[in-house]
Amino acid sequence: MRYLMTTAIVGAGLFLGLSGVARAADPDWLPSPLKRPLADITVGLSTLGAGVNAYVATYDDTFVAEAKKLGVKLILLDPQADPAKQADQVNDLIAQRVDVAVIWPVNGKAIVPSAKRVHDAGIPVVISNSKIDPSGKDYTTTFTGPDHYSEAKDAAELMIKALGGKGNVVMINGLPGFTTSQLRVQGFLDAIASHPDIKVLDSQPANWSREKAQTLMENYIARFGKQIDGVYSADSGMGIGAMSAIQAAVKEGKLDAGHIKQTDCTLFGIAYDAIKTGDYYGSILQAPEEEARSALKAAILIAEGQTVPAENYFKVTLVTKENVDQIQRPNL
Repeated sequence: MRYLMTTAIVGAGLFLGLSGVARAADPDWLPSPLKRPLADITVGLSTLGAGVNAYVATYDDTFVAEAKKLGVKLILLDPQADPAKQADQVNDLIAQRVDVAVIWPVNGKAIVPSAKRVHDAGIPVVISNSKIDPSGKDYTTTFTGPDHYSEAKDAAELMIKALGGKGNVVMINGLPGFTTSQLRVQGFLDAIASHPDIKVLDSQPANWSREKAQTLMENYIARFGKQIDGVYSADSGMGIGAMSAIQAAVKEGKLDAGHIKQTDCTLFGIAYDAIKTGDYYGSILQAPEEEARSALKAAILIAEGQTVPAENYFKVTLVTKENVDQIQRPNL
């Protein structure tokens, strides 16, 4: 028997339902017996929007595929990285009667009123990837994702090692107001605080965009030139944009080849390749596939009446040239 998939636009989201489903054996994390059939569960999912970068797109694709495999109905919302649009869409999940709402906040503070409305309507809220503002924590059931602060500290330690504890660094940050961005700034700064010979020349956002990161790095090079010893990026999508600007400046004689060291959080495939060649110092492996599965698992367990921890972090791996050959290339 095969999957019979129905797709329709419902409100502000894409509705993905399954009928006549023959599933593979249930995963061992599901309770037995089930409190309710998985086909009777509807999950609402709002992320940043697949167009933001490859990480979000892979997360979305994995969530959809895993929901289909399990036979869970899914309403997928795309706020296109707009906090106001996300707030409106999440409000609509109440009318659409989802059993659990999974929210990857565009802005941790802006989403609080909507999270409260969903919570007050009796719908459990799972926060994924980026934490909600502390004022909204009481409206959520659990958080699933990586520890962004620790990742940033790890990336800082890689930078400290790469520079031998001394040098000038520029920072390329994510989306302003986005909790993940803030944690990845603060973790880096806190880690290098004990190394006074490492100076931050400037710190600016590139909104998770490779193109904006390349432009920002070009501006950094124009301003600071050979004073720059290291570049820290909130993810390697932006880090690769910065690397493109660095390579162009090397060809133009503005920078010395191999001098600038780069580290970041969230390893992308092109950065993986650059680590192998020695053009990029290091990154943190954080798999969007694992993150999507973790969020969906939490949502289903909650819908099945199970108790889940308030915080669910998954493990990450530091990647440098020393161990890159032992790591599978990210599909990003």
